[in-house]
Amino acid sequence: MMAKRWSRILIGFLVLALVVLAACQPSQPATQPSGQGETPAVKKQTLRVSAPPWIFKKFPLEEVAKRFEQDHPGVTVKLTRVDKWSAPTYITEWKSGKTSVDVFVGGSGSMLGPVIAGGWLEPMDDMLTGHMAKDKFVGGFLAAGYYKKPDGNGAYYPVLPFMGEVAIIGVNTNIYKKAGLWQDNRPAPIPSWDEEEFFAYFEKLKPHAPAGAHVQIWDREFMQYDYCTGLIAMTGTCLAADGKGFDVSSDAAHKWLSMLQTMHEKGLGSWATKDEDGYSKWKTGQAGSFLAAQGHIMELVSVTKNEGDIAYMGWPGATENGSVIWTHSVWIPKVSPNKELGKQFIREQIFSKYFQQWSFNHYGKLPVLKDYYGEGITWFQGEMPTILAVADKSKPIPLFKDMQEYLDILQKYLPEAAFGRMSVEDALAGVAKESANLDFTDLRAK
Repeated sequence: MMAKRWSRILIGFLVLALVVLAACQPSQPATQPSGQGETPAVKKQTLRVSAPPWIFKKFPLEEVAKRFEQDHPGVTVKLTRVDKWSAPTYITEWKSGKTSVDVFVGGSGSMLGPVIAGGWLEPMDDMLTGHMAKDKFVGGFLAAGYYKKPDGNGAYYPVLPFMGEVAIIGVNTNIYKKAGLWQDNRPAPIPSWDEEEFFAYFEKLKPHAPAGAHVQIWDREFMQYDYCTGLIAMTGTCLAADGKGFDVSSDAAHKWLSMLQTMHEKGLGSWATKDEDGYSKWKTGQAGSFLAAQGHIMELVSVTKNEGDIAYMGWPGATENGSVIWTHSVWIPKVSPNKELGKQFIREQIFSKYFQQWSFNHYGKLPVLKDYYGEGITWFQGEMPTILAVADKSKPIPLFKDMQEYLDILQKYLPEAAFGRMSVEDALAGVAKESANLDFTDLRAK
């Protein structure tokens, strides 16, 4: 008993000694004062951002990447240049649960169809708040990012359009003045769809336009705009009556493609199969008019340095019936481990006033947020009413489920007819026959 008692007393003394010793130690601050001791470790993160080369050229992507790094110590933004059609090439790695990209800046509807249809993209609906709320967007630009869910249960935003374009005719004012087609400080409108009046109009431009009275690009992307803009202005739609693809059977379809072929044969239309060739024809200042996105048309001024060298107009009926708009979007793979960081980059930089206005002020890419159309816009204020009058009546081409296969078929026939290498009848019949079994379900939601 005595041994146990002395043992308890000894343990008590030891505990008391430890308490007293701890109380005598000087207290330490919870954190080190600024500039003293070790700085708390910063979490290191890498955000992989990919975009096609034209985005690097026409948007300040490298600059805003550095801004994001400065605003977020520990974050490194790794930028990679990739092909503009590369979205579907990622599907193989995504199937294994991996991705080499966290944020992709770029991609129109036809480019993104396969990855949207496959449900590979992160929903972006939660980003449409604050300065990116739905009512802050211009017209139908946001609608171009609204799609049916792959499981058929509702709709969502798998992509967010960050810039807009409208297919419109740009005119070279100097050539128009020489041709006598400049009236009341505006280009004289094309009189009508009467073929005699239509061709006579461009005949007036021909002697003064060494690169062509009218220029169009007939590559895999722009051919659909070349074909649809005329039909929409003429009839109000470019779609087949049953919704299965473009109209390739009506009298209007035959008339429009025949007129395009005749323009080329008469030397009134200078067609190109590569976009850089089309831009080159226009930017020499030697083409009378150019059907393209309004931003590409503005690029002539980057050469001439004079805003007054271009003006805008539409095909006959475009102000009433509209044209085609398209967008380029930013998106995040669903398997990305950096989704929240990616969304932060998109909100703070891609949808910043600086990013969007910089591109418009240098290359004419339309901002998608209404607040960015006022202060800070530095050029073409006088042309904005014409651009927006056409854009307000316009909408994107449907994104069909089998759009990639359809574009392959269209590319096989439409440019051939436009260049006069195939009859219009054979071209339209070929499109109809080879696309008969495609799935023309529109992936976009209404």
